[in-house]
Amino acid sequence: MSSQSDAYAMRDRMDAPRDDPRGNAGGGVGSVAVDASASASRNTRVGEYARAVTYSALWACTSSGLIFLNNFLMRDYGFSYPMTLCSMGVASSWLISLALVTSGKVQLKHSKLVTRRWYVKHILPIGLLGAVSLGFGNYVYLYLSVSFIQMLKSAVPAVTLAVMFTAGLEKLHGTTLAGVGVVTFGTFLAAYGEVKFSALGVFMMLTSEFAEAIRMAFYQYVLGNLKFDLIEGLFIMAPASLLFLAIGIALFELRDFVDNGTVYILLDSPHYFIAAALMGFAVNLLTLGVIKCTSGLTFKVMGQAKNAAVVLLAVVFVGNPVTFIQVIGYALSIFGFLVYQRGKMEQQAIAAARCG
Repeated sequence: MSSQSDAYAMRDRMDAPRDDPRGNAGGGVGSVAVDASASASRNTRVGEYARAVTYSALWACTSSGLIFLNNFLMRDYGFSYPMTLCSMGVASSWLISLALVTSGKVQLKHSKLVTRRWYVKHILPIGLLGAVSLGFGNYVYLYLSVSFIQMLKSAVPAVTLAVMFTAGLEKLHGTTLAGVGVVTFGTFLAAYGEVKFSALGVFMMLTSEFAEAIRMAFYQYVLGNLKFDLIEGLFIMAPASLLFLAIGIALFELRDFVDNGTVYILLDSPHYFIAAALMGFAVNLLTLGVIKCTSGLTFKVMGQAKNAAVVLLAVVFVGNPVTFIQVIGYALSIFGFLVYQRGKMEQQAIAAARCG
């Protein structure tokens, strides 16, 4: 009887549902739940990656088109007012977002958070830095050659990485650092050639770079931690940038604009400037989307790769001359971008493993 009882007991234990080692009673149901959770997590990551790629591609195409359009308006069409031109995109960004919010199409999820004190502390610095970056960054073309500007722009990823690391928004990683280094060297090599030096132009360019890097840090803090929607972000931030751009226009461009009767250029071909304004809105919106889906440093490194693509397009379609050294440099820039992206993927994998 004892052995028979033992056999029945062993059979009962074998037939009974076993505890899952992760703590779920009844391993079948628990494992299915865990598998479903893992699958949902993978789908979420794929969706986030697809959204980031989409925003990045649209931003690169739209911003490149805007570069060619602005270049045409300032150089060929005689509208040599860079701050006024870029303010059109900022103004359209605010007006379109205002219309969407007023009509109820977009809800302000953080309206209670955006107090007057909070706005002055967080958003006004973004507006000031954005105006400084746009204004000086556009005016520099009046003082420096394009090749020298690209040479100075090669320092942007390094400046952004330094600012982001200091602000605690980026962690140093070997592959990422190598990618930034290759991009910087490649862009510097590609810009090697004729140089039209101007101390004022160099000062403007360096000021623009540091202002942009610090602005990226503010953007990532405000968007990344507070999860602003894209239109809501434009609605809140665009007025601050427009305010400081208006101050800059009043100080540097308004008198010449009025004295030369430049308003007639606007009236003769309004479609050019409407297109520039709408494309400016699209670039501002997509910039927020890229930064929200990736990071400020990723955005700036993609900017370096986009600059290389713009130069190649200019060579093919506009006939701009390019040397063999420049081709090597731009190839290195694109390769460095790929290295950087690999480093970011390694960082994300390490972070996911620690969380898991």
